[in-house]
Amino acid sequence: MTEVARTRGGSAEVERGGIAEVAALGNELTGLFNRLGITRTQYAYRVHLDKSAVSRYLSGRRLAPREFVDRLVREVEEHVGAPLQPEAREAIRSRRLEALRACNPAEYELEALRGELARSRRDAERVNRNIEALHVLLEHKESEVRAVADDLTRLRLDWGAERTALARTQEELRSEIARLREDLADAERLRLDAERRGEELRGTVLRLEEELARRRPAGGTGELPLDEFQRQIVAMTEAEDFSEVARELTEAAWSRPLDEAAELLRWLEGSDAVGTMAAMFATNVARLRPLEDVLAFAPEVRRRGGAGLRLEWRAVVAARITERNAAAVYLGLRDEETLSDSEGDRVLAMALSRTRSDTEAASLVSAALAGTAHPARLTRVTDVLVRGRTGDPLGLKVLLWLAERGRFDVAAAVLAVAVGETSELFDSGDGGARLGRRVRELDGERIGVLFDLVTWLDDTEVMTLFAVRLLHADDDALLHRLFRTMEEQKRLDLLDLRMSAGLRRALADWRRSRRQ
Repeated sequence: MTEVARTRGGSAEVERGGIAEVAALGNELTGLFNRLGITRTQYAYRVHLDKSAVSRYLSGRRLAPREFVDRLVREVEEHVGAPLQPEAREAIRSRRLEALRACNPAEYELEALRGELARSRRDAERVNRNIEALHVLLEHKESEVRAVADDLTRLRLDWGAERTALARTQEELRSEIARLREDLADAERLRLDAERRGEELRGTVLRLEEELARRRPAGGTGELPLDEFQRQIVAMTEAEDFSEVARELTEAAWSRPLDEAAELLRWLEGSDAVGTMAAMFATNVARLRPLEDVLAFAPEVRRRGGAGLRLEWRAVVAARITERNAAAVYLGLRDEETLSDSEGDRVLAMALSRTRSDTEAASLVSAALAGTAHPARLTRVTDVLVRGRTGDPLGLKVLLWLAERGRFDVAAAVLAVAVGETSELFDSGDGGARLGRRVRELDGERIGVLFDLVTWLDDTEVMTLFAVRLLHADDDALLHRLFRTMEEQKRLDLLDLRMSAGLRRALADWRRSRRQ
């Protein structure tokens, strides 16, 4: 029995874990931890970890990372003033590898390869030391051969017997040197093999690390298999340990591979026991993961989430939108098969409702649409710009900012909402007064930009409706300036005078005044 095994905890510790190998490792670590003689809270503070994480590692409910195990071993060695016995270290290492293989075979393969790579490096270092020793010995033997050859030359004619002995010694040295050269050649071959094997292992480790990095966020090693994790969540819910359930699901939201996160959301949505946690889990995915993960997760939320869940998820995504990432979010939320902008429209509208100035709102819209080359359906965005902002209730300042920067398509969409629908035409007095007040707030140059935009609208219905609204503003100067702009651009005849008898009379009066 190993040193650590003799200090194991009771069987109750094993029963806490969902996987036997993880529970066995927790038992091993608990026995080691008990030798410190401190509480888990104290130890968590010492190693700068959350107390619940330390508890999960020691109780076998979560696979302890290698860094945690190595730190615990060092702490115990410092506490007792002596290193652990080799068999104790090997027992801990073996337990952790068994648990890792049960939880995550890919991570186990990677860690085993890393161990093999470390052994390969040690073997290469040992071979290099042998080669150095063989070189020294070979030089020594070659020096002896040269000395014997010199002696043979001096004694060749005088001492026959001694010469024979020296010749024999020389031959023996030459044979030994030949053997040393063979040993050196073998050592060189071993070094080349070790170096080649090391390179192969390094390449394999790098490829596996890259693959695992793509499959999950950094730091997500050692997770329980998904089915075991789900059983654990249900058990904690039945035990009414809701704070622990929330903690586990929050950690899973950022650390689990994205396909497992999607599976967890489907499971939560369909579970009677933990269904209320689905919205929290989805919003934590949106809040904690990289933006590319959030966008990849969006279709799962649309397909599986209820209305309340989708609303909370959109609010969290909207809170993350900045000018720098607005285009990525907007385009990433489009349905490429139908080119529907509804989800991107909803989220962008939520982000716009949080802006604090006209410039900020316009900059955000412009940034979000930077990747679109044609007019987009922005029902909610335009509604927020026109009706959802107290500082610019008709959105005129924003639409002018957009027009000045070349987004006439979006500016026209905002203008269409600002002037109202045709069905409101015969009750347009209030709307006209509001429009007149907002136009008069603009300086002369910006009024010119606004009227140029109206003049070149592709939608003659909106163009005419704007003129009708301006007619009801009781400001002849503004209306006549609009007529003059449209006449200069040869667009005045595009007004649909059938829509308003009042507009027809006003235009006729203006033309008569021009002829006088």
